[in-house]
Amino acid sequence: MIGPVVAQGPILRRPRLGTLAERLHADDRALRRVRELRHKHGDGPVLLRLPGRTIALVLAAEDVHRLLAETPEPFAAATGEKVGALTHFQPHAVLVTHSSLRAPRRELNEQALDSHQPVHHHGHRFVDVVQEELDGLHATLGWNDFRAIWSRVVRRIVLGDAARDDVELTAHLDRLRADANWAQFGPNHDELRTRFLSGVTQYVAKAEPGSLVESLDRRPQALDPAGQVPHWLFAFDAAGIALWRLFAVLGTRPSLLETIVAEARRPEASPLLAQAGAAVQESLRLWPTTLVVLRQALEPTVWRDRIAPAGTEFAIVSSVFHRDDEALDFANDFEPAAWLDGRTDGPWPIIPFSEGPAACPGRNVVLLTTSAAVSQVAAQYGIDVAPATRARLAGPMPGTFNHADIRIGFWRHSGKTIV
Repeated sequence: MIGPVVAQGPILRRPRLGTLAERLHADDRALRRVRELRHKHGDGPVLLRLPGRTIALVLAAEDVHRLLAETPEPFAAATGEKVGALTHFQPHAVLVTHSSLRAPRRELNEQALDSHQPVHHHGHRFVDVVQEELDGLHATLGWNDFRAIWSRVVRRIVLGDAARDDVELTAHLDRLRADANWAQFGPNHDELRTRFLSGVTQYVAKAEPGSLVESLDRRPQALDPAGQVPHWLFAFDAAGIALWRLFAVLGTRPSLLETIVAEARRPEASPLLAQAGAAVQESLRLWPTTLVVLRQALEPTVWRDRIAPAGTEFAIVSSVFHRDDEALDFANDFEPAAWLDGRTDGPWPIIPFSEGPAACPGRNVVLLTTSAAVSQVAAQYGIDVAPATRARLAGPMPGTFNHADIRIGFWRHSGKTIV
């Protein structure tokens, strides 16, 4: 059940397998299989014993919340599978740290990202970068075209303007992420990793004013501050995927587009762009960019009178919970309003940024930049979606929606420019 979902690429998406997963309705099949397991085994979790490891498939909403709330003790975020994958390009990141260094590395990230503030202190510059880079969209684009634009945005925000055209750095990261898809079984390109991390370190040392790396405390060398930055680049790529899918949806839903345009025309009424942000989060709910959330038990744990042994890896398939139409009456609809009226705050787990002590520390930065992007595009451009994609979005939202197959035309509105 997990295999067809993960085959799309947990670290770097595989476009061809994404197309196949969409044709096979991989996420719909996963939900049906979970329902079968619930009917047979109750709330679980269901233990799957494989050679050398035990995987527990999470079936119940309360178990999702327990696992995420009780991270990192006794449920470590640094699972064996995750460590095997992410060490290919971020060997010292907080996500793969389970030692005395984890808490200070987490704090280092939170400080740099202003995690506890609604807006990062460089937020105005980040919005300027987004608007500048999206100012020339007037064209028909595929995913790779848009990703090249979005990657410029990401490099400027994370590393500074000097990195704008450093496509080699992104290419190196892509190659390492492709290796990471195979976790510990992937090839180890040690020389390439050294070159990539060296490039990141140089930008961190320059600490260009207004960039995220300027906000990074570079003094605690034992924490490897520069080693935290690859994850920021990696995570921002997922934000671009969510944006691209969202543009396709908005191109087929004029009423939703009008709401976002109206908000863009009156920024003083919604300075944090609530409508645009809700649309971004709805894209992430419908099509999670974290396909499977993993936790590993450091000790035996009790689940409904059954014991999962120490070392058990718990797997939460995000789409199974986000798209369960037995729990959510809007499961298969595009419903941004659910993020504004409290419906996503209920007991059912909707976790596009995870939750608990290991929740995404960059949620505020991601939502600020993606909301600014949606607002900019909605206000400046008309959106024309290719017929094949329009057909896929004509009814209920598809369970699996391959971003790599989307083509969108953008044309600039006549009249006064809106900023």
